Amino acid sequence: MQRAEMLDALGAEGARWRADPVLWVREALGVTPTPQQEAILRAIQPRGAHVSVASGHNTGKSTVLAWEVLRTLALYPDCQVPCTAPTAHQLQDVLWSALAKWRQKLAPWLREQLVVQASRVTVAGAGETRFAVARTARADNPDALQGFHADNLLFVVDEASGVPDVIFQVAEGALSSPGARVILTGNPTRADGYFWRSHHRDRDKWVRLEMSSLESPLCDPDYAKDMGEKYGVDSDIYRVRVLGQFPSASVVQLIPRDLAEAAQGRHLRPDQYSTAGTILGVDVAWHGDDRSCVYLRQGLRATWLGTWHDVDNMQLAGLVAQFEDQHRADAVCIDVGWGAGVIDRLRQMGRRPIPVNFGSKPLDEARYANKRAEMWCLMKDWLASGSKAPGEAGAAIPDRQDLIDDLCGPQYFFTPSGKIALESKDDMRKRGLASPDEGDALALTFAVNVRARDLAGQPLQRPVVINKWKLL
Repeated sequence: MQRAEMLDALGAEGARWRADPVLWVREALGVTPTPQQEAILRAIQPRGAHVSVASGHNTGKSTVLAWEVLRTLALYPDCQVPCTAPTAHQLQDVLWSALAKWRQKLAPWLREQLVVQASRVTVAGAGETRFAVARTARADNPDALQGFHADNLLFVVDEASGVPDVIFQVAEGALSSPGARVILTGNPTRADGYFWRSHHRDRDKWVRLEMSSLESPLCDPDYAKDMGEKYGVDSDIYRVRVLGQFPSASVVQLIPRDLAEAAQGRHLRPDQYSTAGTILGVDVAWHGDDRSCVYLRQGLRATWLGTWHDVDNMQLAGLVAQFEDQHRADAVCIDVGWGAGVIDRLRQMGRRPIPVNFGSKPLDEARYANKRAEMWCLMKDWLASGSKAPGEAGAAIPDRQDLIDDLCGPQYFFTPSGKIALESKDDMRKRGLASPDEGDALALTFAVNVRARDLAGQPLQRPVVINKWKLL
């Protein structure tokens, strides 16, 4: 009997190990997984499973990856296991080292069937139909997860936060192969990218797990204590390295996630916003996959009025006019870049929309590179307006995940002259993010300032527009 056939002839024992990976670890490797490791093993077992694991340090995630790679090779005929990570160190010194270590724990007859090489693990006698391979994930060589075809595919991505998005973009077809299993693991160091999206925007497509160092018996208790004393338990470093949670912001993220989420669904009494002026922000779609959005803001309170695909200028203008009348808006601000047709139609209807050019000069030219950067920074300040003092109001936004993702998406940078600028929508797409249509619509409500209303809700004076356009 060929060696590979010996594995396939395990019979009832093999069936038990295929059905229950925890039994495999206990019986074939002689160790009991931690509850966190057991959760990963059970999540990745079903055919077609997609699992994303955000982990703190010293939780045994690389160990559990090694267990599952060995189990797959031992128990599944016609299987391929491509493994990738951002660096050769992570693959060779961590994952491949763990594979070699745990192979030695197998019974001699089983150990002999699995051959660990420098960048491959093969099954003796199986040829090229049964193997695991290590491929470093580099942006200049994006085919790390490409070219694999087998009845049983397991894609392993370690330190997934550091894997360039282009790797996943190139591999989308392979990752979605019928029956293919995918596991992403790593410290959640970035508040963007494919790994982050698997826990947020695309969360319905993944089984999502968090592994906190505090809950792992493998982690020295002094580690969390030292990290807390050094960086603070509220710091992003503690969140990432100890709790296994994504940071509230990347180092270049304009609006931190915790800032946006604090305003999400906040309840305000009418007297806390009703005397403020009312502004509509209208962002008009400029690509086929973009959306046209309308937001209303009155003082501290923002309201989502609608998001549409494939709405034409005439229809959108009609909707905006309807919202203007319904909410007695004092100003209607529209992105002039792709909203010129909407602006023209509203003017034909006797309306007075305010065109806002995102690339135009800001009021504070010493601080901001353009109008868009200024509006977004004013919006950030507005989100941060909530006081910690009991009874005081703060900004309130709708409970919409799309809005949260949009607000936390754009990154900022400083121009050579030291002014704040936002990355372009095209650059966001290159990072795998959608156009922040809802975020831009809400930001447009900060293009102008309007007078407060009296207690009856009537404007005290004509709106005062802090822009180069003035109401007539």
